[in-house]
Amino acid sequence: MLGFWGTPDDRTLPNPAALVDAAWDETERQWLPDYQDHAQVAGSWMGASSCRFCARVNGSRDLSDGYYPWPEGPGHYVLAHGVRLPAEFLDHIEQRLQTLEELARDGTWWRQNAART
Repeated sequence: MLGFWGTPDDRTLPNPAALVDAAWDETERQWLPDYQDHAQVAGSWMGASSCRFCARVNGSRDLSDGYYPWPEGPGHYVLAHGVRLPAEFLDHIEQRLQTLEELARDGTWWRQNAART
C-alpha cells in the first residue's frame, strides 16, 4: 500500500512533508495522478481524508491497480505539493503502461459475440 499517511495517533506511516521533492520536474509527474485517479475502487469509507498540507478534501475511497492499494488523493499530493512517491511504484506504473501499449488488438471475439444475448 502507498499514500497512507501517519496521524498523531499512528506515527508508523510516513509524513508526506518528508517526501517533498521540490526539484522533481512537474512535466515528469503529470501522468501519475491520471493513472491513480482511474484505478478500481477497492473500498469506501464513511469519512473523507483531508490533505495534510492544505486541508483539501481528497476523498473517502481506496483505489487499486490490482497490485498496489492507495487512498484517493496521492495525485493531489504529487501535483500540488511535490510529494514524490517511491521509485519502485513509478517503475511499476511505467511497466504497466508499456504493457498496455503493446497489447495486440484482436476484434475477432467481439465481432462474433457482440450480438449474442
